[in-house]
Formats: sequence, C-alpha cells, structure tokens
Amino acid sequence: VPISKGFKKVLKDFNTKEPVILQVGTKFNKNIDRLIDALKGLKCRLDIVGNLSEFQIKKLQENKINFKNYVNLTNEEIAQRYIDCDILSFVSTYEGFGMPIVEANATGRVVVTSNVLSMPEVAGDSAVLVDPFNIQEIRNAFDKVIGDSYYREKLILNGFENCKRFDIEKISNEYVSLYKDIINKLVVK
Repeated sequence: VPISKGFKKVLKDFNTKEPVILQVGTKFNKNIDRLIDALKGLKCRLDIVGNLSEFQIKKLQENKINFKNYVNLTNEEIAQRYIDCDILSFVSTYEGFGMPIVEANATGRVVVTSNVLSMPEVAGDSAVLVDPFNIQEIRNAFDKVIGDSYYREKLILNGFENCKRFDIEKISNEYVSLYKDIINKLVVK
C-alpha cells in the first residue's frame, strides 16, 4: 500500500508539557475505551478523527480528558491533524493494515501502536509496540515517549526510514521487477 504524497516530513518541536495525541478512527477495534483509561490524569490533548459515540464522549468527559473531535475531514485536513500532533495513538485491537502508522512516520511523528496482527509488521522499529489490552502498558508507552527525548527522536528517525518501504515509486518498481521475473520464467519454459 503506497503512502499518499500529502504526508510529508514537517519538523515540529515536541510539546512535553501538554502533547497533542492523535487518534484516527473511533470504531470498536480502535480501542478508544482503553486509550481513555490509559490517558486519565495525563496532561495532554486528544485529537480524535471520526464520529464519537455518546458513550465515548461521556467517558472522555468523566475521565477529564481534554479532547477535540474532527469529522468529515478532507485528505488535506487529515494530513494537517498529523502535522499538528506530537504522538499518533494507534492501539487498535486489530487492523487490516495500519496506514496511520506510516502516515505518522512520513510526517515525523512518534507512534504508539499495538503489538498484534499487522501493526508490528507495518511499524517495524519505528513505533512503541504495546499490548492493546493492557491499559498500564499503553500508559507507560506514552510516559516514555513524552519523557525520553532520545528514545522519541530515535523512533522518529526510524519512522522516516520505515515509510520509504511504502513509497509509490519503490512499490511500482518492485511490481515491474516481479512481472519481469514471471515473464522471464514463462519464456524460459
């Protein structure tokens, strides 16, 4: 899956006082309930892209989470959410692929994601991998990336390398090479 050209490297000073955490998606698998529990008491702002349920809004309010909700965004507006954030939260319980990981990598944002299904394969060594069912582990990951600038910068640099695997030209060249190999094998027979 290639990354959209709209996601580009944008350097930003990390806000250690009150980081903006971006959450893309609100469906059940996005694990927002556990994310809210993990962020309780952490001075941050949670930017959520997607329609929140009444239950989710109530839980955010009860846990005193400072949040903003965004719906019906254009591709450019979504890319801007990445630019404006400090951390991408993608602690889903399952995903088909996990493109937000790569989009955050390309933008230069640190990623906290799940250690299940496709996310470790997509993230490589460019993200903090957590058990999405362990609230304390999720919280510890946010504390680590907020408090450890060396670790955070290492993940961001690894992210720039990681997203190169999803460059449209690289993927196109790999397909061309694969097709040439197949044709050569068919011609040889």
